[in-house]
Amino acid sequence: MSKTSSKALIVELSEFSLLVARVSSLEHPMVLEGLEEIPLSDGEASIRSTILSMVGNPKIQYAYAACGIYPPTRVIRRATLENPAKTKDPAYLPEFLKSQFKIDVASYAMSVLNASGGGEFGSDKTAGKELVFSGAPRAALRAEQERLVSYGIFPTRVDIASVSTVGAVLDYQQMKGEKSPTLILEMGYDEALVLVCNGKSLDVARPVPYGLRSMYPIVQKELGLKDEESAQKLFGSSTFDFAEMGPTLLKKLLKELQASTGFYEVQTGQTIGNIFLGLVPDNLGWIATTLSKTLGVHVLKPDYEAWLEHQGIKVADGVDLGNLGSRWFGLFSLMGNYSQKS
Repeated sequence: MSKTSSKALIVELSEFSLLVARVSSLEHPMVLEGLEEIPLSDGEASIRSTILSMVGNPKIQYAYAACGIYPPTRVIRRATLENPAKTKDPAYLPEFLKSQFKIDVASYAMSVLNASGGGEFGSDKTAGKELVFSGAPRAALRAEQERLVSYGIFPTRVDIASVSTVGAVLDYQQMKGEKSPTLILEMGYDEALVLVCNGKSLDVARPVPYGLRSMYPIVQKELGLKDEESAQKLFGSSTFDFAEMGPTLLKKLLKELQASTGFYEVQTGQTIGNIFLGLVPDNLGWIATTLSKTLGVHVLKPDYEAWLEHQGIKVADGVDLGNLGSRWFGLFSLMGNYSQKS
């Protein structure tokens, strides 16, 4: 029995679901042949069956895939080096990470990128002192890879998808001729990641301690529910419109965002013009709408057909992109080629 398939997949694994694209190849040029959203509640056996059926051969053991993950403990941080020449000392960056962000490289797997262009630090002679550190605890990365394998996925690469999302948003801005900075908000259950990007650069990267779970007690109180579990179930359904409650539910998060965006705008003299909400299910789109009204910005809703064409990715007949929410941009970002556009 063959262990793997010649068909290829692009996979995005988050706290919420598994988004999967079948493609003709993992390299450009590629054709997008199919899309699937698989609820994590389906269980390993069902997910594995769906994955293997997508590559057209349920008898194989694994499907090749390029994977993007969002470990809740992932780290995306931006920093400025006072003296880039010190990086010639192999011990300098590990000590910098430890002193600035309390990150021990013995237990974390980290990549160092240039904040402008996103290239690997040290690979570009014009590299400046503005850096982005990306990674996660090694144990968390192992756990995510083991989950992928349990679903019948053979990872050819595993990326922190937050980074590719930034690349895709910057590329989309360039395609549209958008000059204003964009605020990217990735919300998980317990924490959110705030990113601000503009031009060719990631300018802000910081976590905020407010995720979806921080809203459950408020929902319980406002609606008179018996417990937080009931609030969570209602929050995850599409049966109740939370838009009216939005400002109340997002009050603490809004304060964090206003502090971050206000400082950025004063520091740079630029006004943030857009917000992009990633990760969360489509029924929570009211979060982006509420935040956009309060912050006075537009909601970025990607035109997937135009962007994929811009990237040279063909879309096969029968693949419907029209009703896909913003969270799918994370999956599509894993297909992008940004090196020629940086």
